[in-house]
This record gives sequence, structure tokens and C-alpha cells, in this order.
Amino acid sequence: MNNNPRIFISYSHDSTEHINWTRKLATDLAENGVEVLLDQWDLSLGANLTHFMETSLTSTDRVLVICTDNYNLKSNNGTGGVGYEKTILTSQLLHDQHTLKYIPIIRSVTNEPNVPTCLSARLYVDFSSDNLYKNSLQDLLHALYEIPKHPKPQIGTNPFLKIQPENFERSTSFFHDRFCSAFPGVRGTAWYDASDAINRLEILLKPPLVKGNKHPVWWWRGSNLHIKNFIKKNDGIAAMDYHELFIKKIAAISLGDYYRDFVYIETHKQAPTGLGEYDIESQIAFKGYACEEYALFNNSVITREDYDDGATLSNGQPVDLNGEAELKRRYLSPYNFLIAASESPIGNPSFDQELRDLMNKILTGEKKLEDLISRVNKLPRRHN
Repeated sequence: MNNNPRIFISYSHDSTEHINWTRKLATDLAENGVEVLLDQWDLSLGANLTHFMETSLTSTDRVLVICTDNYNLKSNNGTGGVGYEKTILTSQLLHDQHTLKYIPIIRSVTNEPNVPTCLSARLYVDFSSDNLYKNSLQDLLHALYEIPKHPKPQIGTNPFLKIQPENFERSTSFFHDRFCSAFPGVRGTAWYDASDAINRLEILLKPPLVKGNKHPVWWWRGSNLHIKNFIKKNDGIAAMDYHELFIKKIAAISLGDYYRDFVYIETHKQAPTGLGEYDIESQIAFKGYACEEYALFNNSVITREDYDDGATLSNGQPVDLNGEAELKRRYLSPYNFLIAASESPIGNPSFDQELRDLMNKILTGEKKLEDLISRVNKLPRRHN
């Protein structure tokens, strides 16, 4: 769910007291960052009521159904505005029986069942006691923001097993063990800046990262590759394989299921080497970031073209590189990527383009890391 979930409140005008109570609930939700569509606020005299109900039910993230005896009766009998909304609601449930969009709110119900028949299998929030209103409101906010009130704990290790060497057979187990070593105690999201970030990454990506043809740790950004080594350099610079990274900050994310652990990395931009001219803005417009590839040979900087040709000029004369040049890539704009197990749900091929778009929008501020986390948490587990 995004930072400001958009909801619609469906209710019946049972009494002035009930109308006022519904408006109070909407006000409390709005004060906690929830965008609320409510007829008392969003309908003017002469407005098209059926159009308002249709668009509100179909265009919002969630719908709160305020259940009272009168509401349940109208819904079950299909009468009035409540009955009209029920036809739209049941149509959506028919197409997606697993949707979490509709949340019953129990208010004034004396008869069983306490929700309309169409919502009889749905979990609800009980607001029937005014004395427990604040507790119920917190339960509802947790649901709207998709933040578990009691997060599922990480699966621990078997206390009866002897400590075994790192398991290269299952990359998710390997990465989870490394994650716990680098970020002990993290549940949810934890941020780390600059030097602390690099120190944590050194633990996460310590050797060995390769065993035979097995590469359990990968970096992900839509175009993905395994990680072979990570080396701390000077002044906040680290080298990950041939990537030269000026680390700005990282976030360690633990979502409860061990196989969903991942790390988000964001870097500062670096100055160009000066070997050539680069249209940075065009690169950013095309792929979301700008980079430069070059190589080091005998402590000198040479172009990527020289590296590809296997030779360079020294004092005007061709010199064979003899395979001794070291390829490098530096980022001329802010850049971000993820580190996760090779079998992470992030690696679902159908998620590649969406991941690339999300990462680019996080850099521009159009999306937040929480949007990515919410999406990753819904990806199916991979069984390679």
C-alpha cells in the first residue's frame, strides 16, 4: 500500500448519531494520512449519487463497510443505495475472491450474522465498543497501511543441529545466514549510512561468494548478475566486481519469510574520468541513470574501446594489454540496486521491467522504498 491509502466508506444513514460517528471515523483516518472519500464531504446537492458510488467503489484502494442491522438488511435485500453498492461489490468479489479490498467495520449489530451475506467470510474490525475505539482505530490503520500489528518472526535455526558450513545448495538459506550476520536483530527495515553501510556490506559479501558453478548472491535492477567479490576502497568507495560504487546509504529489509530478505543500495554520483564526453541527461532519460565504463592498465586510465580491442596507445605507440587491464564502471548520476539471493522472489522474470521502473522512480522521488517493499512482499516464492 502507498504512503496515503485511498479509501471509500460505505454506510447507511441510520440516524444523526450514526452519521456523525461515521464522519468522526473518517476524520480520524484522514488525520492519520488516509485519503477518505465520504458522501458528507464529497457530494453536493444535485450530484449524481450512483456515479459517485460506482467511481468510489472502483477507484479506491480499500472500502470500509460500516455494518449495522439496517445496513446488513438493506445489503441482503438489495434495497436503496446500500443495495446498489452491493451489486458492484459482489461483481468485484466474483472476479477476485481473494481480494483484501473490502473491510467490514462492526458498529451497531444485534443480530447474527454481523456482516452482510456477501462479506460473511471476511475478517472484520470491531468498533461496537466506544471504550475500545482507539484500539480498534489502530487495528484498522495497521490493515490500511499493510503493516502487521504482530509481525511474523524470522524462522530460527534448529537447536539440535550442529553448525554446518555455509550452504551453497540453497541460495536463500545462504543469503539469510549472511543477512543475519551483517544485520543482526533487523525485523522490517533498517537504514545505514556511508561507512557503516560499507562495513555491513563487507560482512554480507565476504568470501566465498562462488563455489564451482554456484553463485548464491546476485544484484538486481531489471538486468541482473551474480556477485563474485566486494572490496572496500578509500573515501566511501567500494568495488563490487567491476562496479565502482560511492555508497550513500543502504537499507536492510527483512519481511518475515527468510527467503525474502534483501538489501537496497543507493549511491552518490561520481565525476567522469575525462576520457570522453557523455550525454548524462540522455542516459538518465533512457535508462534512469548515467554511467561510464573504462579500464585500468599499469595504473593508467584507458577507454572501454581500448579494453575491447586488447591494446592501447602509450607515447603514441600501440601496446598489447595482454589481458592485464581491469574493466571498471562508475556512475555519473545517483544509482540504486538490490542485493538478494539468486533464488529470491525478486528474480521472477515477469518482475524485471516493473523492478526497473520502481527503482528509477525511487531515484526521482516518484516512489518510495516502501512501495518496492510492498510489491516484493507479494511476489511468489521461486522453486528452482
